[in-house]
Amino acid sequence: MGMTDLRFKSYLKQLVRAIETAESQDTKEAILLELAKLKKDLEEDIKS
Repeated sequence: MGMTDLRFKSYLKQLVRAIETAESQDTKEAILLELAKLKKDLEEDIKS
């Protein structure tokens, strides 16, 4: 079953927020940690 347009927009906003959080980090390690969290979340979404 697909997403509604509203739900998809909300999903995209969450992705943008996660990327902005990564961008705001001071160190490469912190950025990579945030990106790893995002990747894990996306992989979990794919499996469900």
